Amino acid sequence: MKAGVFLTDNYRAVSIQSLKKIHQNNSYSNIVINNDIKQLDEKFHNVYRKSVLGVVENIYFLDYVINKFSSTKAKKLQTELLITLRLAVYQIFFLENSKEFVIVNESVEHIKEKIDIRASKFVNAVLRNILRNKEQILKDIEKLDRIEYLSIRYSYPVWIIKKFISQFGEDKIEEVLSKNNEEAKLNIRVNTLKTTKDELRKSLEQKNIVCTDCKIAKKGMILENVINLEKLEEYKNGLFSVQSESSMLVGQILNPREGSLILDICAAPGGKTTDAAERLNNTGTVISRDLYEHKIRLIKNEIKRLRLNNVKAQIFDASHFDAELENKIDYCIVDVPCSGLGIIMRKPEIKYNRQESDSENLFDLQYKILENASKYLKQNAELIYSTCTTDKKENIEVINRFIERNPDYEMVDISNETNNIFDTSKKGYIEIYPHVHDMDGFFVAKLRKIML
Repeated sequence: MKAGVFLTDNYRAVSIQSLKKIHQNNSYSNIVINNDIKQLDEKFHNVYRKSVLGVVENIYFLDYVINKFSSTKAKKLQTELLITLRLAVYQIFFLENSKEFVIVNESVEHIKEKIDIRASKFVNAVLRNILRNKEQILKDIEKLDRIEYLSIRYSYPVWIIKKFISQFGEDKIEEVLSKNNEEAKLNIRVNTLKTTKDELRKSLEQKNIVCTDCKIAKKGMILENVINLEKLEEYKNGLFSVQSESSMLVGQILNPREGSLILDICAAPGGKTTDAAERLNNTGTVISRDLYEHKIRLIKNEIKRLRLNNVKAQIFDASHFDAELENKIDYCIVDVPCSGLGIIMRKPEIKYNRQESDSENLFDLQYKILENASKYLKQNAELIYSTCTTDKKENIEVINRFIERNPDYEMVDISNETNNIFDTSKKGYIEIYPHVHDMDGFFVAKLRKIML
């Protein structure tokens, strides 16, 4: 423990503090959680993480319940009151083995301390009314119009529900929404420059960490029963990185030759950059670029932790063309900005922060970045285009438009790199869906520059 950092047992106060940051500042839940969890004793980590993510995942449901019994609607409540009620309602309906009287009492005491006795009486009245009517609330939700039911039950904006129905079908919609509301798995990528998967597994299992191989990513494992991952010696010594299996497939599909020059054009936070550098066996060079200094710092921190010496991190706007790199790159990673609809499990706030127009607005930017990247490649060089969304407009439609306008590019069969699991892999791309593949929603395509 660092000097000056004092642990607290009051996980409810820390949870409310974290939820206020997410609510007021539009902060990413994973970043807030990873920072604030350090204030808590380890025995509270699980309930804290589950509670904060659970509230963010279920905001529409929670506000629906609050609105039934609060004289002031949720959107008009003071932030401290709203967040305290949301947390309590989440725990009442979703947290297993919770003691309802403890939830109510702790919430009341929190508001008494933070606001006043009158406000605490209001919280007490609302929560006790909810407890008395818990079963009826669920029955009332079941009676709602189909789309409204889905929106409240699973806490999704109507436009996302309609988009998913059009893509996956009405018969699959609850499976899609439910899966996206699950907590994401903790995936790690083994740093094969420093250890092997078997050696790392043995070391972690000695710490009672459960390790399971990823389904497709050869360098990947799924970890369970982990507390304070960043404090593990294996992490500090750069033996592994945290990266989702879907994201790991970018490097696996890239499959670069040693000694190559690789450009990662939108690199932060650096998972694909460092994976590529490891695959080069610390030979060649990876030019890792992003738009902002703070993102470049993230990449540099990872480079240092993993002891990589073949990465150059640079600030550069991918939407601008860099003439100095024209026709010089062997491989390019083009992981473009996207709507993020494939990673709702990891960042549930995406459901509320995105707009229906985002895909339209992003389409031109994504295409421009891809066009720029294509000009950097040598003859017979290869390019990976990827997103963390399931929206076809940002994925295969961008690729189809590019291929039509660039006859000097062809799609590359990626069946071997993806274990022949995807029907489209022979065509040069894969579409990963959480409810089908039990992984983050991703799109990955591989293209090669050919001689005309």
